[in-house]
Amino acid sequence: MLYGIFRSNRPAVAAMLAAGIAIAISSYSSVRAEHAKPAKSKIFSCSTGTACLEGDSTAGAPFGVYGLSAAGTAVQGVSSATNGNSGTSGISTATTGQGHGVYGRSSNGQGVYGTSSSNNGVEGHSTASGGSGVAGIQPGTSSGSGDGVYAESADTTNLYEALEAKADSSNTYIFEGFNAQTDGLCTIDYNAELACTGGAVVKNVRTRHVDRSGRQILAYAAESASATLDDVGTARLVAGIANVALDRAFASTIDRTSRYYVFLTPMADTRGLYVSQKTPAGFQVREAQGGRSTFSFDYRIVARPLDADNDRLPPAPALRRLPAVSRPAR
Repeated sequence: MLYGIFRSNRPAVAAMLAAGIAIAISSYSSVRAEHAKPAKSKIFSCSTGTACLEGDSTAGAPFGVYGLSAAGTAVQGVSSATNGNSGTSGISTATTGQGHGVYGRSSNGQGVYGTSSSNNGVEGHSTASGGSGVAGIQPGTSSGSGDGVYAESADTTNLYEALEAKADSSNTYIFEGFNAQTDGLCTIDYNAELACTGGAVVKNVRTRHVDRSGRQILAYAAESASATLDDVGTARLVAGIANVALDRAFASTIDRTSRYYVFLTPMADTRGLYVSQKTPAGFQVREAQGGRSTFSFDYRIVARPLDADNDRLPPAPALRRLPAVSRPAR
């Protein structure tokens, strides 16, 4: 009987079979799609292999792993390892171009934020020639631009700094800062000597010395209304006259077109001394009132440096003191 029905209704039966096959295929696809979507609290456990959860992208646009959150953390990695492994690791294996191991971007906070209760909050290492372990770049040129690197510390133990630079080689400079537009340059070399192309504007200058007991002490430097360079020496008056030549090294560093000053201190009883002549090469000293004594005297020369500006008590540049509220909260 069934055979008769099939023979008499071949088109209808074919349609029914086709519909059944389509429903089966659709149901199978639906099941596979639902199976590929993990539950909200799904945990993938593994003890071997590369990763418990892996996202693989072979194109330039899609992300390997993408996390999206409206209020919480989009992607978080937690590790309890003690062998140097990380809670979150970003690795770029390309050998050309500019791929980032980790990239952070924010429109209302820190692009990358690191905190630690036992070590460095953020640390960077580089093995590339000319590369930096950590580089901070603020390319903006408007009045709203910020710092390339900002360091802050609340330490009260006198043991730690807001910013520390450590050189590990006897030829490594401790610090260098420069302005690419003005060529202004400041360096602290491997002997901790500070050198700047511009002048240092400070309230006072104190220099460190050691006394006979080995105690470190500070001495204040003399101040002058204009840039000066001093030299001292001892000369001898013979028959009331002495011709003193400027030291060659000293003479090569002073402006010989400007006036220099000579101060005299006799080392014996005399009617007095005076400078009778000054030239770019030296000066002449005579005893006052036609005296013809023979004795030694000390002298001090004050001149203007060859490369100094011819200014006197110039106005000080304004101090850049920003209010505390201008700094982002840390």
